[in-house]
Amino acid sequence: MNRRTMLTLSIAGAAGTMSAGRSAVASAPRRAADDSPELQAAVTAGVSYFDTRCDAQAADCRRLEAAIRTGDLAAARQAYIDARPPYEEIETLAYAFEEVDADIDARPYTFDGGETDENFRGFHRIEVLLFGYEDVEAALPYAVRLNQSVAALKTQLAERERFDAAGQFGGMLALTNEVAAKKISSEEEAWSNQSLLIFKHNWIGACSQYLPFDGLVARTDPAASRRVLEARDAALATLHPYFRAGVVAATPYTEVSFVERRRMADASNRLRDALAGAGRSLGVVTVDS
Repeated sequence: MNRRTMLTLSIAGAAGTMSAGRSAVASAPRRAADDSPELQAAVTAGVSYFDTRCDAQAADCRRLEAAIRTGDLAAARQAYIDARPPYEEIETLAYAFEEVDADIDARPYTFDGGETDENFRGFHRIEVLLFGYEDVEAALPYAVRLNQSVAALKTQLAERERFDAAGQFGGMLALTNEVAAKKISSEEEAWSNQSLLIFKHNWIGACSQYLPFDGLVARTDPAASRRVLEARDAALATLHPYFRAGVVAATPYTEVSFVERRRMADASNRLRDALAGAGRSLGVVTVDS
């Protein structure tokens, strides 16, 4: 399932939770030109934030490549973990740059040849090599390619016509839905054991794109705004016990109980639904009977 399909289903699923007995579907396709000036400004603010995160990602990936070049497995693994947060936030808007997203963050199941497919690259190919095979040398060409992919991402983030308000909310819903529906219960960061790091920055990324809209939502529907902020805080609170101040890495995911995993999934679903309600208040997420 590609990002665009996940996005559509996520809008439908989230909208459906708020409309019992009705058939939920995604809103009709919109364009950036359909957005009001206020919505356009919010979109621009969100994308601009991700532009700065892309700069951080580029710096992290250069450090990752440098660490891999030393041949030091421990240093390369640490650099990998340190490099993961920025794109896991930027991933919120992957609908707008699907090919680059695949180059940076696709998992092996998305390719016909799986882990041995020549098109499987990016973070997860490096993860398999560093944590699964302990093969630093083999990871180097993928680190070089990853830096090229991040440079392409930087270019595409500057192309404002790729983004609109419906897409922003669709991306928020898709990612928060994906955390609950797939990432918590599947193979996310299986080799590095850092799934919690991914959940954290997925939620941070989704909410970073909501915040520029929050003033508009609060003016239209204060309760909807409050629900998003409360759901955000509640989701992040499920992760607090697993992180230490000043340390990027989380507790290994294999140490998290199934009860706690369920709490995280439920929190992500509540965040998704709150974001959908906020999008409805702005008219960029709709439910049709």
